[in-house]
Amino acid sequence: MARGIPGTKKLSTTGLSPVVVLLILLLVVCLGTLVGYVVLARNGAPAAPVVAPGSIAAELEDVLLPIEKIEVGTALEPSMFRKESRLAASLAPRTLKSFDEIRGAYAVSYMPAGQPVVADYVTLKQPVNQIQVHIPDGYRAVSLAVDNTTSVEGWARAGAKVDVMLASSINGQPALSVIIQNAKVLSAGRVTTGQSTGEKQQAASTVTIMATIDEAAKLQLASSSGVLSLALRGDEDTIESAANTSVLIDSLLAVEGPKGPAPVTSEGRVTVEGKVFLIINGKLVPESEAAR
Repeated sequence: MARGIPGTKKLSTTGLSPVVVLLILLLVVCLGTLVGYVVLARNGAPAAPVVAPGSIAAELEDVLLPIEKIEVGTALEPSMFRKESRLAASLAPRTLKSFDEIRGAYAVSYMPAGQPVVADYVTLKQPVNQIQVHIPDGYRAVSLAVDNTTSVEGWARAGAKVDVMLASSINGQPALSVIIQNAKVLSAGRVTTGQSTGEKQQAASTVTIMATIDEAAKLQLASSSGVLSLALRGDEDTIESAANTSVLIDSLLAVEGPKGPAPVTSEGRVTVEGKVFLIINGKLVPESEAAR
């Protein structure tokens, strides 16, 4: 006669032991929990951070995030930020964890909303304006007038790198000279951010660039000597050509310039009172003058 598990009795209606019934109940509870989690997630309820198997909670760190974008020069307040947990391995060096680290500080760089704040974005020194905070020692901010063409259709915005070219005249010939290379645009039309809103923007009438002291002097002189224009560089382009690069109209049209005075053809030589003269076209010309 078959015997069951000691201490248990078979159910007369199903023929299942209590142990099997208990396992079935546990399975139903697990399925119900999973379904509830999916429903909550679809309704927008916050989900717990997903942690890979074997990882530890210490891999998540609280970071400081701007609630809305913060412009350069803004005095920072606690109400401008919120905290959020992020994987520590994904954070940049010197990422800020608490507002106490920047209490009383100012924004030295544009801070987009929802992006972790790095210590390099802030300064404890109150900036005079949005431009001066970006000018290192030995450099100057210089403005030049531009239009839709000379500002590359307005793409020469804050943060862009440009070359400055001068259209003028050299020895009576039209010429184009590169007077500044790889200069950073600080602002365009007093806008200090280079981000586009997706809408068509009108080209600025002025652009302010950062230049060395010598380059600033060249730019001021060039502005009164011809027409200035900007050439936009790629983000990673740091190659510079030879200094004072100029292109003349003759080289553009592949026309050779004059090679010097035509040789003098003498018809004879005479000496008068110790001075030597050449006979050129029937006239006496001092030999010293004919050689010029």
